[in-house]
Formats: sequence, C-alpha cells, structure tokens
Amino acid sequence: MRLGYFLLFLLLISCGPGYKNKAFEKLSSADKIKFEKYFIQGRDLYKTNCLSCHQKNGQGLKKLIPPLAGSDYLKNNQAKAAQLIMDGAWETIRVNGVDYKPTMPAHKHLTALEVAEILTYINNSWGNEYGLVDGNKAAEYLKRF
Repeated sequence: MRLGYFLLFLLLISCGPGYKNKAFEKLSSADKIKFEKYFIQGRDLYKTNCLSCHQKNGQGLKKLIPPLAGSDYLKNNQAKAAQLIMDGAWETIRVNGVDYKPTMPAHKHLTALEVAEILTYINNSWGNEYGLVDGNKAAEYLKRF
C-alpha cells in the first residue's frame, strides 16, 4: 500500500501544472506558490468575467474582440491591461498589427487582487509567458489611470 501512495506521489510531482514556463521557473519559491494560487484563481475569474468574449482559447472573436493569446499589446502594456479589465475599453487598440474598437464592459466589482489574478492567468496561458502580476503591482497599475 505504501508503494502505491509513493508511486502516486511521484506521478503527481512529475506531471506538475501545465502553466510552468520560463517566467515561472525564474520565480523564487515563495513567488512560485503565489503564482500557482493566482493562476488558479485567475482561471476561475476568467471563466466568469472574460471567457464569453475572449474565448476558452484566448483567441477573441475575429475582428470584434482582440486575442489575448500571443498578444503583443498584453505583453507590452500590463498597466493598461489592468485598467482595461477594471474600467472597460472604448478606444481603438492595436493588437498584433490589427486595430480593434472593442466595447469591453467595465468590471468595477473586481478588486486589485482579482485583476492581478486574471492578469497572471492570461499572462501565462495559450503560450504566453509574461509572468506574475501580484496584487500590489496591480493596485499600482490601477492608480495610474
């Protein structure tokens, strides 16, 4: 019986979560724990608040809703991305060379921590490797706008 538990333990360790990437590997042990928590919470928040427009695969909706997967805008504009999650989007943005005029609703019910969790999830899903955004950093981003 002990051998069975040991083998199960080894299997779980070897499989690991699917979001481990270069950004994750560079983190301290404490930040890796935070990353995992944020990623899981962010995935749930994404499903509730973002999935219907940005889709399960992060590809968005053709020319109506910009993609999050492989998004140069997301990679280069983390503060603005936090603000768009909180306040919505009404102006034209350029993502991967394509102009979008989204009408993204505001999510004022979210806290800065929840915005950080969503950003951590989308930053590290669908091939993105943009790293952890902690709650303090998200709060700092949101104060800029």
